[in-house]
Amino acid sequence: MNEKIAAVRRALDETEAEYAQMPMVVRLMVRRGFVKRTGRDFAGWRALLDSAARGMPSPQLGLALGQLADHYRGAPARARRGMGATPAQIEVVEQRSQARAEAAEALRAALAS
Repeated sequence: MNEKIAAVRRALDETEAEYAQMPMVVRLMVRRGFVKRTGRDFAGWRALLDSAARGMPSPQLGLALGQLADHYRGAPARARRGMGATPAQIEVVEQRSQARAEAAEALRAALAS
């Protein structure tokens, strides 16, 4: 279970680092969208994962992980609508997003079993 929690944490850390590289206006927009779609900011996600790592997962974690996976599944479409992304960049977004969605779903499945 801890390795699945670590995989989701890694996905969130990578996402936050990617957002930090964006221009300020875009960064604010994507962070707001992240919170809107997932129900939490990055600190909120870390707190939720910390509780699960201590063996006390929130009853909301399963639903939240579904929202997180949906966020990542939708990222390629949002990137395509954005301005300036090359086909190669979109391909990277697709690969990363798929792996991140799979990490969230794997943890969700582990919690359900």
